[in-house]
Amino acid sequence: MITLLLLAQITRDEFMDFKRQVEVQFAEIKGEIKELRSQIQALNQRINDLDKRIDDLRKDNENIRNDIRNQMIFFGTLFVGILGVLITFLISWLNFVKDYKEKKADKELVVKLEEKFKNLEEENKRLRNQNQVLISIIEKIVNGSSKEEIKAEIEIIKKL
Repeated sequence: MITLLLLAQITRDEFMDFKRQVEVQFAEIKGEIKELRSQIQALNQRINDLDKRIDDLRKDNENIRNDIRNQMIFFGTLFVGILGVLITFLISWLNFVKDYKEKKADKELVVKLEEKFKNLEEENKRLRNQNQVLISIIEKIVNGSSKEEIKAEIEIIKKL
C-alpha cells in the first residue's frame, strides 16, 4: 500500500522522465552488450586463431621429431656401417699380418733347414772321405802294409 501511495504521488511527467531514463539506460546496456558480444566474437576468433597456430606448431613439432628420428636412423646406420667397415678392415689387416708373420717364419725355417741340409751334406762328404781312408787303411792292413804307412793314413784321418 505504501508503494501505491508513493506511486500515486509521482506525476505523469516524472514517470515519463523516469521511463526515458530507463530506456536510455537500457539502450546503453544494449550497446554495451553488443560491444561485449563483438569483443567475445573477436576473442573467440583469436582463440580459434590460437588453436590453429597451436595445431600448426604441433604439426611442425611432429615433423621436426620425424626429421630428427630419420636423421638419427640415418646417422646410426651410417655409424654402424662405418664401424662394420673398420672392423672388417681390422680383421683383414690382422689376418694379413698373421699370414705375413707365418710366411716370414716359414721362410726363416726354410733358410735354417737349407743351412742344416748343407751342413749335413758337408758332414756326409767328410764322412765319405773318412770312410774311403778307413777302407784304404783296412786294405793296407789286409795286404800287409807297414806300420808307418798305416800311421800316415791315420794322421790323414785326424786332419779331416
